[in-house]
Amino acid sequence: MSESGNKTNRICGLDGLRAIAIIAVILYHMFPFTIKGGFLGVSLFFVLSGFLLSVSAENLRKKRKFSISGFYKKRLIRIYPALVVCIFVTTGFFFLLSPVSIKGIGGEILSILTGVNNWWQILQNSSYFTKIANASPFTHLWYLSLQLQFYLIWPFLFFMYLVFSRVASKKKAFSNRGFLIFGVLTLISALLMAILYTPGSDATRVYYGTDTRAYALLFGVMLGMIYTNPKIMERVSAATRAIAPIVVVVLGVIVLLAFVFIDGQATITYWGGMQFITFAFGIILLLVSDPGLSIGKFLDIPPLKWIGERSYEMYLWMYPVIFLFNIKKWTRLPFSGLIQFVIIIILAAWLHKLTGWIVSRKLSFSGGEVVMKTKKALFLAATLVFAVTFVIGGCASLTSGKKNSDADQVAKELEENAKKLEEEKDKDQDVQEEQSDETEQPADEQEGEEEPAVEEPEVDPLESVTCIGDSVMLGAAPAIEELLPESGVVDAKESRQVVQGKAIMEELAAAGKLGDTVVIALGTNSPFNSSKGQEIIDYLGADRKVFWVNVYGANLQWEDQSNAAIQTVVDNNDNVTLIDWNTPAGQNPDWFYNDGIHLKPDGQKAYAQIIIDAITAAAGN
Repeated sequence: MSESGNKTNRICGLDGLRAIAIIAVILYHMFPFTIKGGFLGVSLFFVLSGFLLSVSAENLRKKRKFSISGFYKKRLIRIYPALVVCIFVTTGFFFLLSPVSIKGIGGEILSILTGVNNWWQILQNSSYFTKIANASPFTHLWYLSLQLQFYLIWPFLFFMYLVFSRVASKKKAFSNRGFLIFGVLTLISALLMAILYTPGSDATRVYYGTDTRAYALLFGVMLGMIYTNPKIMERVSAATRAIAPIVVVVLGVIVLLAFVFIDGQATITYWGGMQFITFAFGIILLLVSDPGLSIGKFLDIPPLKWIGERSYEMYLWMYPVIFLFNIKKWTRLPFSGLIQFVIIIILAAWLHKLTGWIVSRKLSFSGGEVVMKTKKALFLAATLVFAVTFVIGGCASLTSGKKNSDADQVAKELEENAKKLEEEKDKDQDVQEEQSDETEQPADEQEGEEEPAVEEPEVDPLESVTCIGDSVMLGAAPAIEELLPESGVVDAKESRQVVQGKAIMEELAAAGKLGDTVVIALGTNSPFNSSKGQEIIDYLGADRKVFWVNVYGANLQWEDQSNAAIQTVVDNNDNVTLIDWNTPAGQNPDWFYNDGIHLKPDGQKAYAQIIIDAITAAAGN
């Protein structure tokens, strides 16, 4: 997906690379556990965009036709018609099918249209990987905003390149100084990603940041400069002619493995992994685009070429479709993934044709007379329907109100509960230290004393319970503590994920607070693989009774994924019992604040009671 394509000077293989990139991104959003690294397709888009910017600008400069106004005009025409249509048609459909999803969407739409959405999302503390309260069908458009920002400064960067290269001089057509300045900027951006990322923390800042992602665009620009210099390209072709196919295949295999195995929250991704894959993309691009090597023709097969030409439109539509299927639970339908992909293809084809009509004022279809008339009729019918939803979406965006209007109330409750839990933790620590300082009764005073025979008291199933959870449990912490005996422990914090579970258990065990019965309420903040859940159970051991609370969220995209993983853990371990929170929660929407996840007082009491009832019922068995 590149908004900088040049149809008059077409470069072989680029449509195929675009197709591979968009397919990877779509599959990542559909199957995040199978195609874990599919988000890397965005890096390929960045490299392609930088490459085509550079190639187009240099070709126009050689013809003395490059102009800043012309550049901006082409970018605006390429990007905004399709973007505006997609945004407001999507908003209209969501208003009709899931109005809660677009509540307060006006500010986000404004950030998209003004090209600052990536920074808007960072300031909203929205995570690409763990997005919940600010869930939106437009999360993916951070990418487009970053590109728009780069386009804004591109004429200045190109002018800087010309000045340093002295390409206007008749003595030199190319100078290393102009090329190296982009190399330095690329290196700085790549290093910033590694420096600003803190292991174990949320990756949103470095994933969305213009400064930390620009290296892919800049690297693409460097490749474009190489491509447009005949002397250098001749050397590249001569040096790589024998090994180019092997290099492309090897790097292609590495990229495919990265699509499957690289994790968006792993430290290695930001400490060199993404940078290396971006470099691999660049080498593949340079070799594929080299007309002297003829590798690009193998990527120009019709299906890939067709998808590549519509990759921008597919990118615009893919997340709204996937998001809608997730929140409506249509992912439970047979062949859901295939249905989503077909819908994305159809919408992209329609939008591609529509924007072509808007820009060129021409509307044509291929095929015989009957086929052409049928296609035209279907196109116009779809356009009429989407025109209505476009108007609905425009009105809805202007009257959408405030997103999560009770978010301040939720934040206040969570902050207060977190403070209370911390105070209780400190108090318990003081008590333990005092007890350890007490002198035990002398042994001689115990001699000769006969202990009266007493009946062993009935064991209270709630006597040694530790509850571990995220912000949902944190909100209900006072209600849970009220039902537990004094010995019960509640340890809950915001934004917790299953991947942190084992470390939390180890910390509690070291403090002597890991009871014989453990309640786990994790899985709301991100989907997880059942193997991560099994690590927690293995650590707790078979002697402990474990209860896992499943997940509910009115608009939680990964609800089914998390619950499937929890169910797998329950099925594989005899000492683990499922606490079904999802069913009663779905039947009582009045228990929840506007985000559909965090609980009002009545919901907190119900949540606590369901946990206690499950523990006591299991003890009765």
